[in-house]
Amino acid sequence: MENLKTLLVANRGEIATRILKTAKSLHLRTIAIYTEVDAVSTHVTQADKAVLLLGPDASAYLDGDQIIKIAKENNVDAIIPGYGFLSENADFAKTVISSSMVWVGPSPECINDFGLKHIARALAVKTHVPVVPGTHGLLMDQDHAVEESIKLGFPVILKATAGGGGLGLTTCKTVDEVRNSFETVKSRGENLFKDVGIFLERFYPNSHHIEVQVFGNGHGDAIHFGERECSIQRRHQKVIEECPSPFIGKVPGLREKLCNSAVRLAESVKYGSAGTIEYLVDDETGAFFFLEMNTRLQVEHGITELCYDVDLVELMLRQADAKSAGRSGLDTQELKILQPKEPRGSAIEVRVYAENPARDYAPSPGTLQIVEWQESNARIDTWVKTGTVVSSHYDPLLAKVMIHSPSRERTIKDMQDFLRNSRICGPPTNLEFLACILEDREYVNGSTLTNFLNSFEYSPNAIDVISGGAQTTIQDWPGRPTTGRGFPQAGPMDPLAFRIANLLVGNPPGKEGLEITLEGPELRFLGPAVISICGAPMKIHIGGKSIPMWTKIQITSHQKLKIGKSTGGGCRSYLAIYGGFLNVAEWFSSRATSPGVGVGGYQGRALRAGDFLAISNTSPNDHKKSTSLAPQLIPEYPNHWDILAMVGPYENDYLLKEDVEMIYNTKWQISHNAARGGIRLIGPKPKWAREDGGEGGAHPSNLIEYGYPVGALNWTGDDPCIFPLDCPDLGGFVSSTTIIKAEFWKMGQMKAGDTMQFHRTSLHDALALREKVDSFVDDIASVYSRHGSWDSITPLNYLNLPPSNLAGDYGKAVVYEIQAKGDQPLTRYRQGADDYLLVEYGDGTLDLNHRCRVTALLKALKESQGNVSFSNGLIKTKKLVAHLVALEAQLGDLSSTTVPSRLFKLPITFKNPRQAFALQRYMETQRPYASYLPDNMEFVAKNNDLTRNELENIFLKSKLIAIAVGFFAALPLCLPVDPRLRINCPKMNPSRNFTPEGQVSWGGSCMGLYNIESPGGYQLIGLSIPGVDILGSKNGYSLDRPWLFEDFDQLTFYEVGEEEYERQLALFHSGRYEYQWEGVTFDMAEHNDLLRRTKAEVKLIRKKQKEGQMAMSKVEKELMNQWSEEKAREKLPVNKVEALLNGKYGTDP
Repeated sequence: MENLKTLLVANRGEIATRILKTAKSLHLRTIAIYTEVDAVSTHVTQADKAVLLLGPDASAYLDGDQIIKIAKENNVDAIIPGYGFLSENADFAKTVISSSMVWVGPSPECINDFGLKHIARALAVKTHVPVVPGTHGLLMDQDHAVEESIKLGFPVILKATAGGGGLGLTTCKTVDEVRNSFETVKSRGENLFKDVGIFLERFYPNSHHIEVQVFGNGHGDAIHFGERECSIQRRHQKVIEECPSPFIGKVPGLREKLCNSAVRLAESVKYGSAGTIEYLVDDETGAFFFLEMNTRLQVEHGITELCYDVDLVELMLRQADAKSAGRSGLDTQELKILQPKEPRGSAIEVRVYAENPARDYAPSPGTLQIVEWQESNARIDTWVKTGTVVSSHYDPLLAKVMIHSPSRERTIKDMQDFLRNSRICGPPTNLEFLACILEDREYVNGSTLTNFLNSFEYSPNAIDVISGGAQTTIQDWPGRPTTGRGFPQAGPMDPLAFRIANLLVGNPPGKEGLEITLEGPELRFLGPAVISICGAPMKIHIGGKSIPMWTKIQITSHQKLKIGKSTGGGCRSYLAIYGGFLNVAEWFSSRATSPGVGVGGYQGRALRAGDFLAISNTSPNDHKKSTSLAPQLIPEYPNHWDILAMVGPYENDYLLKEDVEMIYNTKWQISHNAARGGIRLIGPKPKWAREDGGEGGAHPSNLIEYGYPVGALNWTGDDPCIFPLDCPDLGGFVSSTTIIKAEFWKMGQMKAGDTMQFHRTSLHDALALREKVDSFVDDIASVYSRHGSWDSITPLNYLNLPPSNLAGDYGKAVVYEIQAKGDQPLTRYRQGADDYLLVEYGDGTLDLNHRCRVTALLKALKESQGNVSFSNGLIKTKKLVAHLVALEAQLGDLSSTTVPSRLFKLPITFKNPRQAFALQRYMETQRPYASYLPDNMEFVAKNNDLTRNELENIFLKSKLIAIAVGFFAALPLCLPVDPRLRINCPKMNPSRNFTPEGQVSWGGSCMGLYNIESPGGYQLIGLSIPGVDILGSKNGYSLDRPWLFEDFDQLTFYEVGEEEYERQLALFHSGRYEYQWEGVTFDMAEHNDLLRRTKAEVKLIRKKQKEGQMAMSKVEKELMNQWSEEKAREKLPVNKVEALLNGKYGTDP
């Protein structure tokens, strides 16, 4: 480039990325523009600079004034528009030119002339280019339209003179259709293109849509790059294109005639840039007629580039560079030498859209959970990747896939393979639809016409979700029990019914299926399927006919399945379908959904109307044979649940003996707040065996953070909550009792208004019951595989309590203890039912020596070669403890060791409306007043006898070291390295339902950084940059490591204002944020020396802090008592709360 140095791309999506590729190869500095919803688009990261457009997302790319302003501010030499948006806006082109920049495209005059189709027709006639028979000017009214249509002969097309892309035109077969369509087309022209002009053309149903690629230099010279076949269209929108046209090649001399007429027309108007002239070609005679000229780069230009070995964008930029140098364009000789003789090989382009074939190919926005293209020689122009969110504001084109080879037959075969072996999960796409077209005999023969798709039959094997029900999610078993780091286990809440449902249809017991809560979905099956529905009783109809549960059912194409409300005890049922769901992505080896953190399943959420689930097109061998579970084996679903549980991990020394007895003697009521993440109980409150939580927090329920067992009875303050599968994986509240794994299915069926009672059991009996439930499922599987009979299976007996319950031998929470001695800290091994063991160091104080020991133990456990196996999930506790104790003895003295670490530097803002909103929401929906309200930060300062500035300085001066990563979505829990900067405060009581992403907070003695919107109990301090990207698409992340922080990472903060914070957060959202960090080593010897040197000083600080904490604790008790009394006076029965939530009652309490 001689004069062009900086180029602004005034577009988005795949065309922006394609233009940037060429611009980069020419060493141009590039400027991209984007909207908030496009922040993670590929073009944003590819450009040298990306500028956010202000204003509504839907219209921002059309804001010419703002784009010109951005161009001037960035010293842009030229603006290239691509296609769509402002590409054919003559006024914008004029403004670019008048602003002393180069418009990379034809002259505004050409854009104007060819933008109005009736004028374009006149220009074609003037240069002796055949035109479709039609009116010579615009129509005056309906009567005029009817008169002209009769002259032309039916069918005809009513066309708006402005616009393109198939918009603003209607085919009419009768006079009545002309009258009825006239005002519609006129209205579309006015609304879409600001022009009410309409004209008529004769409609040729048996025709080809052929276009010729031209390029002119602006002073009367033009060349062509052959033709493209674009006949496969839906609603006048192209779907598949080819170069060269298989039809044109069959008619001698037709290519030459077409291309010469196109060049003639381009030269007649001194066209300067790339352009496309479109023709209608009669299939029977080969006669061709001019349709329109697109004065821009065409979507399908890439296949021409492949067949003619040309870069059309480069040519456009060379033409613009010549203009910038004061010439009208490329020299004649320079242009003419580029005229090719004939195409090289064959190229096909398919347009990959996010669209729903079950909903007439309606656009389908959503999150792309997986984008995997087959490795091949394909050219893929795309703006998406795994993690991209497709917006509803723009065209849903995801990619243009182009394949070129020496022959058409080879190109078709390669494209078929590509489409069948590529995978996109998330919203539905047209990948399979495209593959079916390329496999159609008519297409393979090269004889497709513009009406091809009118008769093309495509019926995907899939489910169209008509309504999603109350809460319907995709689950598989066992979910993700080992992922951790704050990502829930997920899986079916009732694993018993779920596994049986899968066995009924011939699936493996863990195959993904639907979990249906309270009220089910309505589903339309586009293809045949084999299903079963098991679990809590619900009303189920197929085509209006009631069908039974616990039975294998054959569904035929186009049948509708309606699952109504639950009709008895229990709240969840499971729909299994043979073969599962083919378009649902795995996340850490599971398809299970955890809606709270947005992972797994169908776009990380519950199903809703318009979702599309691809299913298998095969059936089990015995699919026509009806199979039902024997009635005596169907589990019972009562309204009162007796649940077996084990003590621990925290019971003695935390709860009074009377509190413990209260837990087991109480008939608890299930709150309306009962979901996958937590089941709140209504009942008495404990009195507690201690005054406070020590370094864990001011409330006696507070602990230093530890890993939670699934099924735990957790005390968030004084409120009991059972933690099911989607609970946080760690936190700082007491878990006193844990439901055994054999009873998880019961836990999963408890609903609001039910009652339940805990019953103690021992580890021995818990494991025996677990094996009994698993054997029950295995026996059912044997019957289905014809290796057993129903009579041989013993029903699960829920009435007889296990022997340990009768004998009163339940075990203890602490199953083994090593006393502190020398370099060996106090070590306790705590049980939490039959699937959990907690190794606890120290006496409830925060000590980095203990964290160092945890890291060393984990490393030793992973590297050990003992005879302990975790493969079947059943490990004898004594055997495991013995193994851990042996490893503990090998760790030795770690007080002088060094640990690899990373030192992060993150922004923090202490004042932000996001944080203020979260507090306001808490006060309005959870607790109106408390010692920590309305200002968390003021409370934390007073609680530690500090001023607000002193508290801010702690965050700005501390190195905060990560002692754990978990809770929700890899939240780092951090402790100030310097003990003099450590503070303490209670957690919110009750904990919050909502926390903003990036929230910096404090609870107990730790700082937490919330990576996603989530519940939480820490006091809100400020906002920073999150450290998680669920699908791993952002800078610094990957799909197999979507979290940032690790144990022993050190976080530091520097203060920024609200505007700067929002700028950096926008960079994070766009995937361009660069984390500042350096690799360092954490020296335990240096740290222990610091502890010794500051011991006396720290003691004085703690004494001063204790005074503040006692004062604030007194205030909190008074406010809590007052609030509790108010709640008691206003308390509603659970059934009325449910009715209010469902809108069944009026506003009276």
